[in-house]
Amino acid sequence: MRREQQIDTYVDSWNEPDVDQRHVLIESAWAAECTYHAPAVEARGYVAISDNITRIQRKYPNRVFCRTSDVFSHRERARYTWAMLDPAGSATIAGVDYALFDEDGKLRRVTCVYDRKPRPGEL
Repeated sequence: MRREQQIDTYVDSWNEPDVDQRHVLIESAWAAECTYHAPAVEARGYVAISDNITRIQRKYPNRVFCRTSDVFSHRERARYTWAMLDPAGSATIAGVDYALFDEDGKLRRVTCVYDRKPRPGEL
């Protein structure tokens, strides 16, 4: 799979409500030894990454994640922007992800940096 496809599969996992289907997406995009870093969480492994997605889906129901930029790659690294959209299409949260791929082209680490987070009273 190309890097863009790996990243899109990963982004799709954020929209998948069925845990079993989400695990299929996560396992196809991520290496066995994987870590997701964000300001509020560090998730290691498939189960922890899926559990974090479940936590966010519960905290922010009826949201859709999407990639909002091209994927810019250099060697084993890539960067792209994303947003979590509310039903009206406004970004609840948005940010930049920095990805590191393993030798097989799977995600080994994703580091999330927020550009936009909900302000108090906004939700």
